[in-house]
Amino acid sequence: MIQPTTFAEISGNKSEKTKQFSKILRHAHIPYQKVVDMHMWQLCHLAMVVPIADAYYEADCPERAGKDWKIMKKTAKKLKRNFSFLRKQAGRLSPCKMNIFRFLPLPIMTIMLAVTFESSFGDKFMYQHARKAPNEMRELHKQFYAYMKKLKEARYEIL
Repeated sequence: MIQPTTFAEISGNKSEKTKQFSKILRHAHIPYQKVVDMHMWQLCHLAMVVPIADAYYEADCPERAGKDWKIMKKTAKKLKRNFSFLRKQAGRLSPCKMNIFRFLPLPIMTIMLAVTFESSFGDKFMYQHARKAPNEMRELHKQFYAYMKKLKEARYEIL
């Protein structure tokens, strides 16, 4: 399993609707998780997938992006920056395991990214999607970083 189906109520509360949906997924043997803050979960998802897709688009040979140490290091820095920023803005990440991107030393994260990019997992779940959806990923890149800029500006207006 790569990632369970993730959902939440806008309010963050449990509802009859989420209970019913959980029951349907459980009955169908589909892995799922309910989260409290779907907005933060989606931001964290973008904080991860946008730099990964960017790495493929920046590489001279996208299918071998994992062999380009300069791009892997740049990707590791982007991941660290994205998650540190979101944590600072919101106080927490969702799921909590995304904090690993904040704490892993840059050289270790760079190696882990290179290995993942060059793996069959990387090919199937990262490269193929980036290759098939470049317009979508570029739009997500644009919107995600514009949103982060807006958050940063709003924070300074308050101070």
